[in-house]
Amino acid sequence: MATREEDIQKINAELEKLTDEQLDQIAGGSNTETSKDSHFLYDHGLMDTWYGGYKVSWQWLSVSPKIDAGWSKAGITCVTKPFKSNQYFVGGKEITRDEAIDIVKSKYPRIHYTY
Repeated sequence: MATREEDIQKINAELEKLTDEQLDQIAGGSNTETSKDSHFLYDHGLMDTWYGGYKVSWQWLSVSPKIDAGWSKAGITCVTKPFKSNQYFVGGKEITRDEAIDIVKSKYPRIHYTY
């Protein structure tokens, strides 16, 4: 069975074969969600920077753990996924993305406005 890192390396190798137009089409779904998470976490001071969807697509191995760490600062475990919806947990219980966002909003004021 392949490790998560091996799976992601295979995905990234396939992504490198795609044109910019093709990448824009697949940047939806979880890559877009993960990018939006980075904007949201940055806006609330839980990350030092944010990442656009294109960068999330191309640099998944380095970006994904940073976004997971941002959520972790708020007490939320996030499992970012390249082609599926991300998962969010508090105390081992799965919650929705909206619930995760509400938790952050209740604890951390918005200090940046990326959009």
